[in-house]
Amino acid sequence: MEIKDKQNVVAGFTARLLRKHFGKGPEAVFVSFTDDVICIYVRDLLTPVEKVLLENNQFGMVYATRDSLMEKCLPELKEQIKDETGHYFNHFYYDWNMETNGGVIVAIKDHLSDESDYPGMQMVNELVAAVTKKTERLPDKVKSVKLNNRTLVIYREGILVNIEKEIVRSGEEEVLRKAKGNLEKQELRKAFDKESQLLQGTALEIFVDWSFESDQSMIVVIIDPNDN
Repeated sequence: MEIKDKQNVVAGFTARLLRKHFGKGPEAVFVSFTDDVICIYVRDLLTPVEKVLLENNQFGMVYATRDSLMEKCLPELKEQIKDETGHYFNHFYYDWNMETNGGVIVAIKDHLSDESDYPGMQMVNELVAAVTKKTERLPDKVKSVKLNNRTLVIYREGILVNIEKEIVRSGEEEVLRKAKGNLEKQELRKAFDKESQLLQGTALEIFVDWSFESDQSMIVVIIDPNDN
């Protein structure tokens, strides 16, 4: 199957799964991938109920509801991806931006390959390491892959400090996720706006998710490329 055909197949069943579980499908789905990572970028997924909740500043309720829906959706998505691509992806991450009505779902096999290379990769990895050190600690590992001129995926490992690990053990994971999400996105935005030449474009959206249990994190930067 050609790459474009695979992208269309993954986009199609992702839209159907989201419609099944959310009651409304996204208006657009964009799929990018390599052998060990798939990034699914969705646009305009907000349901009428979610819009009302957001108008009343009930952001927490919207995020909590989506977490519950994704718990049901992801196992099906994992099996669909395995059936259609012939590859099993172990880890899934997702994040939403309610202000732009965008979201991403990222699937990786184990971790990003060391074979990735693109212009400015080392400087991107160093920038992300510096931001992570500022907000948490210097990560044990940072890898990144530019799937196309609009999609940058960054993997981090070994980022939690001891107090954060204790917060996770105490069952307050969602409090930590919210605090880290707000802080990291702000700092990443500042860094990429200042060093936009590394992206060869402008960062339109930044998504971040974590696997606290394995002390890993995934960042996705959606780019408006300079060549537009």
